[in-house]
Amino acid sequence: MKLNIWRYPPDPGSTSCSHQYQQSKQGDRMKKLLLAALAVALLSGCAFNAQTVQLNPPVPSSHSTQGQGVSVAVRVVDMRASQSLGHRGGAGGAAAEITTNSDVTAIVSEQVTRALQNDGFTVLGPNAQGNASLTVEVRLLNYSTSVGFWTGGIQIQATLEAKAQKSGKSFEQMYRVNNEQRAVFVPTADKNAEWINKALGDAITKLVTDPKLLAFLAG
Repeated sequence: MKLNIWRYPPDPGSTSCSHQYQQSKQGDRMKKLLLAALAVALLSGCAFNAQTVQLNPPVPSSHSTQGQGVSVAVRVVDMRASQSLGHRGGAGGAAAEITTNSDVTAIVSEQVTRALQNDGFTVLGPNAQGNASLTVEVRLLNYSTSVGFWTGGIQIQATLEAKAQKSGKSFEQMYRVNNEQRAVFVPTADKNAEWINKALGDAITKLVTDPKLLAFLAG
């Protein structure tokens, strides 16, 4: 016995839809590849201008009586190996350098002094004789970039070290911040300045809110 099998004719729109879908996928893939290539090109360092950053790190203010009028002689020392803050592109060279004309030691000293005063301490100059002394060393403030597949990375590092002395005893502690941002396009100068200031502000905040350091100075 012979069976007759009815075969429906192919849907004339099915091949077209499939082709359009494949084209859409290829288009999306090409867009992603172009964005990735653009990120690599931009963040690898081509045609950058040098940038000068004004330092004004944000440090939250707090008010307490923990210091109880204890006098602290505060000194800030810049221990960085280079005054440069870094470069905007890996191959940008001197043309892409980020610098600052702000006095780093003065900026950090102002913020540390204000924070200690808000906590009830009496802050003295670096050469004065107080109940305690606090030396803050600026160890690192650096901006660098790296290239990923889809986005570029911006790393901003800040490191401060506190060295305190009181009644023949000493206290030392390092405060590190390593902030990373991801970007497809090269950040503007204002955005770079914002990120650098935030990293420095975060490091200062860690120092001036360290309960062990404050307890040592007040004790």
